[in-house]
Amino acid sequence: MSPIISISINESLKKFINKLVSKNQYENKSKLIRDALLRLMSTIDVSSMDLASELGPIPKKIVGNMILIAPNDYLIQKKLNRIESEYKEQIVSKNVNFVNQNSIIFMIFEGQVQDFQKLVVEINSIKEIKNFRYLIVN
Repeated sequence: MSPIISISINESLKKFINKLVSKNQYENKSKLIRDALLRLMSTIDVSSMDLASELGPIPKKIVGNMILIAPNDYLIQKKLNRIESEYKEQIVSKNVNFVNQNSIIFMIFEGQVQDFQKLVVEINSIKEIKNFRYLIVN
């Protein structure tokens, strides 16, 4: 189970978050905040921060797995294929199963943590995806 963190925000940020969720840009508030943090992590050089000792060493290469459920639709598959082609060197395995009108996609990623973060953000940007889970194994 993931740890829960409480934060305080002003009313305008709260309205902005609620608007993004209600317009189906994001499935829920947690997913929106996680995506925002991943985007921030991919733009900041963590090694230059004093957090290095607190975070522990960040491995040069990681292995991550992903599972996503998306409608079996040509345009959605085209979006996914475009993203996958950008990361073809890092996606070492991919399996697709078709259940009803959905594609269930399993992927194994091996590469830099920053690339994994970028890949996750890009996949999260496809609003038609019904469910998306990922895990860094090491």
